[in-house]
Amino acid sequence: MIKRTIALCLLSTFISVFITALPADSDILSFDKMTSFLSSQQKSDLLNTGELTEFHFSSFDPLLLPDVGMVNEIRSMVLKEELNMGIEGLFLFKDFDSAAYNANPETTKLALYNALRSVSTLEGIEYYSASREEMRTLFVESWMIPDLDSARNRLSDSIVTTIPGKDSFFIHQKDKSFGRHESVMEFVYSSPVIWSVIINQTPMYYKGFLKAMNPQQLQIHLLVMPTDQGLLFYGISAADTINIRAFREKANNSFYNRVKALYAWYIGRIQ
Repeated sequence: MIKRTIALCLLSTFISVFITALPADSDILSFDKMTSFLSSQQKSDLLNTGELTEFHFSSFDPLLLPDVGMVNEIRSMVLKEELNMGIEGLFLFKDFDSAAYNANPETTKLALYNALRSVSTLEGIEYYSASREEMRTLFVESWMIPDLDSARNRLSDSIVTTIPGKDSFFIHQKDKSFGRHESVMEFVYSSPVIWSVIINQTPMYYKGFLKAMNPQQLQIHLLVMPTDQGLLFYGISAADTINIRAFREKANNSFYNRVKALYAWYIGRIQ
């Protein structure tokens, strides 16, 4: 009886310690599930290089879009506008601290969310120009504005203390390729996935004189997904562009630079 009692006490202590050592309930996503649509080679490339990209010409139907709750809405937005060119990229940040996420997921998700809202920090970000073999500034200007008629009325970044299910605000930007323009930036949150989309609300001119896109014809989608293999980041930069071959070739590089620079910017914000 004594031996049995001791054994039960030891077992109870072991179970108590084991349960205490387990992380708090976490909604961190399964990398394998999020990437189940990829081929084994694509998944291997993503794990080894941290990047997969897919260019689209003539039409844009996402091929690298992870299996998240808003996948149908994202695909519908892209297909509805009949966007004729662009790029999508899937990136994996393996140094993401999943242990810290599991220890305090709500705090981590708030930081991940507010990093996307920090649009003023886009000002001055750089990308590598292969044609010039040098780093160049992508966004010369970037800030939040109260409305589309107040482009010079610079507001502070809209940082929140609680993540809303949906939110939006207007932003002003000036970049090297498309000059000054105003856009709406929308956010959708379905824990733990964060989705943001930027859609231009004013015309965009390539190099300041060639009209490239009408309002609502450029979409930039950003998806942030914490997984057990790292932070999965998905980006789309796509547009319905003027069918000018010389412009389209240059725009293709511009779109890739945009997605790559946005990813680098975001990772820099959360480290």
